[in-house]
Amino acid sequence: MGTISKQDIELLTEIATRLPGKQGNELFELLDAWNKNARKSPRTQFNEHIRFSADGKSHRGHAKDLSTAGIFIEGKDSFSIGDQVKIMLNVSISPDPVEISGTVVRHSSQGVGIRFNYENSGDKDLIDELIKHKSS
Repeated sequence: MGTISKQDIELLTEIATRLPGKQGNELFELLDAWNKNARKSPRTQFNEHIRFSADGKSHRGHAKDLSTAGIFIEGKDSFSIGDQVKIMLNVSISPDPVEISGTVVRHSSQGVGIRFNYENSGDKDLIDELIKHKSS
């Protein structure tokens, strides 16, 4: 079997976000196994403690990686696919904490994957700069 195309990975990733919890997670794991480098938004290591909220409850976790599409936060709290969250990022390139909204697109025993819902272009620009800063 040849390598799966980037377009197919993107299509299957979109499908995985719409599947119920367990099935979506299984497809994400399969996609990861097929081709980690075919992601639409390459990930960078992001070793930071994160505060975030969902349904009026505060949570803390440890960010594992970051991309322009989203973030994976390690933790034991339980979430459902589609949950809306607000993430507070304390980053060295911004004097103030940055609040970004997102949607839970993946959850596992290790943590939660959140896709950013950019509400303004400034947030995306800041994440782009953060990724460049972390990669250098």
